[in-house]
Amino acid sequence: MKSLRKQREFERREEDILDAALTLFSGPGWESVSIDQIAKLAEIGKGTVYNHFASKDELLFRLMLRFYEGLLFQLKQETFDSNQILTSFERIFRLAFKYHLEHREYRYVVEYCKRIDFRERAEEAWRSSFLDLDRAFGEWGDPMLLSAMEQGLIANRPTGHIHMGMHACFNGAIEMLWAGRDWCLHGDETEILEAVTAFMMAGVIGHC
Repeated sequence: MKSLRKQREFERREEDILDAALTLFSGPGWESVSIDQIAKLAEIGKGTVYNHFASKDELLFRLMLRFYEGLLFQLKQETFDSNQILTSFERIFRLAFKYHLEHREYRYVVEYCKRIDFRERAEEAWRSSFLDLDRAFGEWGDPMLLSAMEQGLIANRPTGHIHMGMHACFNGAIEMLWAGRDWCLHGDETEILEAVTAFMMAGVIGHC
């Protein structure tokens, strides 16, 4: 019982550190945030932060992972209707857009962790964790794609090709929306989301 209580306390403190880091990383000056500032906001010692996270980069990575784990959790709450797959796809796209827009505080963290220089110096354990999460997304979504192909609702092609197209379109749209009005030159947020969702649906369907 004592060991279990210590483990829960360790996990709670870790979440407190992540919450404090996210608060400080959510603004334009996030790159200058120090471990000292995170520790102060979390009301713990600097050494305690290092007991949980080896570096600022590890904190950023863990926050990025938490963001996408939250998205996967939300998506898994959706009911998949095998008789209305295309409607399910559209609903999923809208839900994913909604999740990103409701969690704008992660935008600097997510964009930073996508950078080539960050990925090049990422530790192998981090890469492995992210690949595991990527596979989890595939295990959740691929059965829907394969079912749609079997029914002749979308063009028959490798699911990996569909993933690449969806990611490119979706991520590009999110970058514009997260950047704000200076990048969104062709309509308001609702209009942009409707246009991008329609474009993604056309891409998923392909040439049947």
